[in-house]
Amino acid sequence: MPRRREPPWKQYLPLVYQAVTDHNYKNMVGIINDPIPKPDGVRDFLEEHLRICSDRTFRVFRVEDCKYCSVFIQIPGVKTDYDFFVWRAKFESGRLVELKVPSHDDLATQYNALKSSDKAFDEHLINAVIKLIHPSHRWGVPRIINHYFGTVEERLKVEAAAFLSTLKWIALEEDANYPPSEGKMGSKYTLAVYALLESGFTLSEIRRVIRF
Repeated sequence: MPRRREPPWKQYLPLVYQAVTDHNYKNMVGIINDPIPKPDGVRDFLEEHLRICSDRTFRVFRVEDCKYCSVFIQIPGVKTDYDFFVWRAKFESGRLVELKVPSHDDLATQYNALKSSDKAFDEHLINAVIKLIHPSHRWGVPRIINHYFGTVEERLKVEAAAFLSTLKWIALEEDANYPPSEGKMGSKYTLAVYALLESGFTLSEIRRVIRF
């Protein structure tokens, strides 16, 4: 049986781990808050603020702080000259306990867990994802939390913020790599995954419909 190929982000894991534990990264929390750039504006925004295309040297940026976890992005990625990796770091008592590039499976599991944790999530989590990603909305995460989940317990608000903040950067990554201005779908693929999950599809079934 052929050996399973390692995901491309694994080659950067030691470097990113070292950058996070040594605080050798640039703190850019809040760089994208509300509204989130439209799909066709993502490349220009990231180039202006991070030189994402013109400087492809290894760099790590902390872009989200969700109390028990942080979201980092790392340049370079591998798909295009605008690509980057989205990393999620989890901490316990200030100590790094997990660092990984979350997969669609990871986020789908978190989505389903949130939906089963509170009636507000069951009713409105798909609406929150739409407000976050759909080009006609692009709400920031705090506005989404306040609008849909203001009455849920604080622990679940933090879980929702961590999920949506991670998903935000994955959507931005898709827009950077596959912009609609070039006839591509960008973050519409990301949104489609959650629309199908909401419709009862499993991830294995979704992969028959959408390539990701």
